[in-house]
Amino acid sequence: MPLQADTNGRRDDTSRISKATLSELARIVTGDGSAVVSSWKCAPVRGGFGGAIGGTALYRYALALERGGAATLILKVLHPHPGETERSPYYWKREYEIARAGLLADLPAGSFLMPRIYMVEDYGESCWIWMEDIADGKGDWHLEVFADVAERLGRFNGAWLCGADLPRAAWLSQSWHAAIAPALADCFKRLDELLERPLVQLALPCEAAEEIKAIWREREIFRRALAQLPRTFCHFDAFRRNVLYRGQAAYLIDWALAGIGGPGEDLVSLVAVSLYYAGYTQAYARELDDVVFAAYLRGLRDAGWRGDRRLARIGYACGMTLRGLAGVKQDIGQLLRDSDHDEVRATHDMDSIEDIARLFADIRRFRLLEMAREARSLLGL
Repeated sequence: MPLQADTNGRRDDTSRISKATLSELARIVTGDGSAVVSSWKCAPVRGGFGGAIGGTALYRYALALERGGAATLILKVLHPHPGETERSPYYWKREYEIARAGLLADLPAGSFLMPRIYMVEDYGESCWIWMEDIADGKGDWHLEVFADVAERLGRFNGAWLCGADLPRAAWLSQSWHAAIAPALADCFKRLDELLERPLVQLALPCEAAEEIKAIWREREIFRRALAQLPRTFCHFDAFRRNVLYRGQAAYLIDWALAGIGGPGEDLVSLVAVSLYYAGYTQAYARELDDVVFAAYLRGLRDAGWRGDRRLARIGYACGMTLRGLAGVKQDIGQLLRDSDHDEVRATHDMDSIEDIARLFADIRRFRLLEMAREARSLLGL
């Protein structure tokens, strides 16, 4: 097998994948103890909008069997990020450790399923996860789909809020939305300089620059508020690319950010990332917010949690605010790197980088400014 290039330009040494290894996997996938692979094809899988942040590559293997029949499976290859620790928000090995520990084998009733994990391998310079290939059958997402996912997230988080033993592994993230804030300091230190660039002026939006700076100065308030919430197990990245439907079952994938957080925090990605898809309006953002939060509360109640809904709203609003600050850095970076422009145009299905910058500004008015105002109000500030 040739070397395969991942989405970050690395080359994964898939030459170590032998016919014997693939035959072993085929026997697990098919349940046929005598299955032997005759040939196979490998193709990179593109993550789409919101794909993994560096260090990850996905491949789909299509296997032909000697006695007829076929099987497919996914190989996820994880690479280290320089200078990080187990508690880093994007710890490269987290998903491998979760899979190896079998932590997701039995998720709470009425929430999600996890694709089968066939094999995990640690090569030192990379970790490999061989998993079930789930074909997503849901199609376009409408508000009722968002509501279904939010309700499932409520049942998922609610199980731990109601007494299930929280996982304690050192490699799980802790308060993920709070943990991402320190890495944003350089961007906000340079914000006045960056605002001299026309694209950045379009994206912030410029008339709100002082308010955005004030939100950054108040970041510790939002971080402390999250730390004081009840604790639960969170996925932290449950948006449409990471939720796959097979019939009525929903599979939640990509657990690289998973760890311990507060109620409401698992809604942040579902809303914040989804706003970047085509068709955004302020009215749609508010409707989506209303629908998913109501559904999430239903899920929490289904799981048996009778806590104050205000706590879940604090988790959501403070998490959205901190994620919105991270979005400032992310969006500016994409706009100022010419090498990213083709991918940004394709992601947002828009030809004009200036129009994309204006879209970022519209989203920021809701995702950061309105959410920060609500968070302040909830905290009595």
